[in-house]
Amino acid sequence: MDWPDARLNTIETREDLVRHLEQMAIDVRRSRHRFEHLRTDDYVSAAGAWTRGMDGFFRNVMEGPVPAQPTWSMVAAIFSAALVYE
Repeated sequence: MDWPDARLNTIETREDLVRHLEQMAIDVRRSRHRFEHLRTDDYVSAAGAWTRGMDGFFRNVMEGPVPAQPTWSMVAAIFSAALVYE
């Protein structure tokens, strides 16, 4: 899978995902950017909403269907998208 965010393309194993999530946490703590969801419940809701609607993302951005089986990079994409998903 070729993700638009090149960082996601490097996530192939559970350990890769762990490192990605740890780096995301550092980036959020250090960032002066405004993220949509800083409260935990809002963030989890956004992750669910993005996952529910990711058919459109895959159709329009990835130009294909949502894979039947998620990959570690897809899990990372869900976490990443939830930071900015409205």
